[in-house]
Formats: sequence, structure tokens, C-alpha cells
Amino acid sequence: MHPVLIHVNLNWLHAGWEFNIHTYGLMIALGFLVGMQLAAREARRVDISSKGNYDQFVLDLTFWILIASLAGSRILFIMVEWNNGYAQDPLKIFRIWEGGLVFYGGLLGAIIFSVYYARKKGWSFLFVADTLIPSVSLGQFFGRIGCFAAGCCWGDPVDPDFPLGVRFPAGSLIHSSEVNHHVIDHDAPFTILVHPVQLYESLGNLTLFLLLLLIRTQKRFHGMVLAGYLFLYPFLRYGMETLRGDVARGEDVLGTPFSTSQLISIVLFSIGVAIVIYGRTKGKNTSQRIAPAA
Repeated sequence: MHPVLIHVNLNWLHAGWEFNIHTYGLMIALGFLVGMQLAAREARRVDISSKGNYDQFVLDLTFWILIASLAGSRILFIMVEWNNGYAQDPLKIFRIWEGGLVFYGGLLGAIIFSVYYARKKGWSFLFVADTLIPSVSLGQFFGRIGCFAAGCCWGDPVDPDFPLGVRFPAGSLIHSSEVNHHVIDHDAPFTILVHPVQLYESLGNLTLFLLLLLIRTQKRFHGMVLAGYLFLYPFLRYGMETLRGDVARGEDVLGTPFSTSQLISIVLFSIGVAIVIYGRTKGKNTSQRIAPAA
């Protein structure tokens, strides 16, 4: 685990500048940049408009998606953690440097904005979503590696003889949590053994990315690739939630036995079913672009 990938010291310039490049932030940025380029490449491949501007539309959209997803992921985290410091100190909401993002919040924020932006610019949201959604899985692949490096989103404890068990060192988020919950002493050099659930999900997202590319080659209607994601990722996330050990994910939400992400997984799966029913009922789309929204 390397939460700080690079420490930059510019004191030799007599400016007193020192800062850290965190692995988590770098992996998030890398995932976004790679995903954006992948989406732009696909946009160029399917660009059939007379103006040839679909790839530019996708690039513009991905910029706004970055903002919408960061806002959504922060809002959902605050909602889940409201009683753990935010209610007592509302200004903590704006201290984003202290961490606190939830992927599903970012996904929902990105989807809501994309529906609005696509309609505003006269593109079919389902068509656009099929272009973008594989990039989401690839971005998650990088992002979960960043989670592992930061020691967040950790798994449940495992037996000492479990071959995939991992320990996180002092200074990690899980180490601080275990100290606060009296699982380990404050001077313990490492945490107890836990599931590397971040790496499980990272590998799962890479597999999902490849499956979505395959689905895209067999596409029969707009929204088919998006529906594939909404079918498969909720299963992956629901399963990973059963192995999670951090409390930031929320537990027993609304009196149910489900976590926040498990409930959202169920809703997204249902939306995927609706998209398939809609697509199969309407039949194969013959036009890639729709008229601008009235």
C-alpha cells in the first residue's frame, strides 16, 4: 500500500514548497483520462452526422461528467455519513481534501447530467450511453486500485491462513478505523488480515469492461450496452458489499438489511430490465441521431 506515490520537495528553490502526489488521486485521474480517450475514439468510429461533430460532443460531455460525478459522489457520501460529523460541523462538507466519495453517487450524477445534456444537444441518451459506459468500467478498474493504495473501502476480516488476506500499515484509513473501534492498539504496525475487496472489484471491472466491448459488437438496439452494464455491475457490486468491512458504505438503510450500494444496485438492475424491454419493443434503431429536443 502506497497512499503517497511521490513526495515532491522543492525546498532547494528556497520557496518552502512541499507536496504529495497521492496514488488514489492519480489513479482516478488516469482512469478518467484513459476512459475519455476511449470514448472519443468510439465516437469517431460511429460518427455518422453530416457535421461530423459527435466526437466533439462526447469530449465536451466527458468534461461536464467529471464535474457532475465528483459532485454526486460527494453528495451521496455526505448523506450516508451525515450523522458522523457533518451534522455537527456542516463546514466539513466543503473539506473535500479530507476525502469522502461514493462511486454510485458519481454514477447517478453523471447519468442525470448526461440525460439533460444529450437532450439539450439533440442526441439520443441511450445511444450516447452505449458509447460511454465501457469507459466507466475501465475507470473503475483504475479507481479501485487507488482505493487499495489508500487503504479505503476495505474488506471483512479473514482467517490467518486465508491465502489472499492482506494487512494495511499504520497511517491507512483502515488502520485508523480499527484503532478507533478498538480492534487493534494505536501503536500496532499493521491491521488485522482482511479481504482485498478493492482488488476483487478492480479485476471484476476489468472483466466487465471486456464484456461490454463484446456486447457492443453484438448491439441490436440503442441502450443495449448500457443495459449490459446495469445487469452485470450491480451483481458485482452487490457481491462485493457482502465482503466489505468499512462502515462508510452505510448499513441497514431505511430499515432494510441492505447497504446503500446494495439498494442502488437493485434499482439500477431494474432500470436495466426496463431498457431491454423498451429496446426490444421499439426494435432496432435505424437513426443514430434524433431531432433536437423541443
